[in-house]
Amino acid sequence: MEFHGKTYIVTGGNSGIGLAVVKTLLSSGATVHIIDLAASIPPDLVGFEPKSRLHCHSPIDVSSREQVVTVFETITTTSPDLHGIVNAAGTIPDMDPIALPEPDAQFRHILEVNLFGTWNTGSAFLNYIATKHPELKESVSKLPPPTVELASVVNVSSMAAVKTTLGFASYNTSKHAVVGLTKSWAKDFIQRGVRVNCVAPGFTNTPLLLHGVEPLLSSIFWAARRLGAWRGRRKSQR
Repeated sequence: MEFHGKTYIVTGGNSGIGLAVVKTLLSSGATVHIIDLAASIPPDLVGFEPKSRLHCHSPIDVSSREQVVTVFETITTTSPDLHGIVNAAGTIPDMDPIALPEPDAQFRHILEVNLFGTWNTGSAFLNYIATKHPELKESVSKLPPPTVELASVVNVSSMAAVKTTLGFASYNTSKHAVVGLTKSWAKDFIQRGVRVNCVAPGFTNTPLLLHGVEPLLSSIFWAARRLGAWRGRRKSQR
């Protein structure tokens, strides 16, 4: 896929998976708009040239529809032609497998960021595409088969949407919901020339993960010891 000369939005682009996406896009010649709650630019991006290809919008809370609408107005004024969005912004709960169930406030907060945050930024982008291409507002039954891909949306879910994680009820629920949202958007917009996909990463060494689950990692995962090296199936002797 060719990224050079195209423009993308990456939420949660100041760290972790989002930052890796930003760096890949920039190195491929794309222009990137970062939406992030963190106000500081990561060291990896300080001094990036040309500055015209990197725009940082922060602090933006993706769970706030008002903030998302405002930042999209800024982005589309600067870059009228957008080609895609990566929804990587998210959060994890303070984990204590023994203290179940989670507090109501924590459960709501995780869903507001992970699910409604994805909904807010994703739907804002899709509305932008529909406004730019008014013909897409027609009933799907009246639209001809798409001949070109107008844009793409990538939502970042988690392996927790496939295999639930102990003590993570809110996180598991939010990431399952992101998969469901992705499937719905994929069906709703493929006929309109917009591709919608989802990725479900496993445990990734990011600041967010280490901050939230370090006690669990220390007591269970890091404490585990490999019993032996897998050597594969031996070839039969002839």
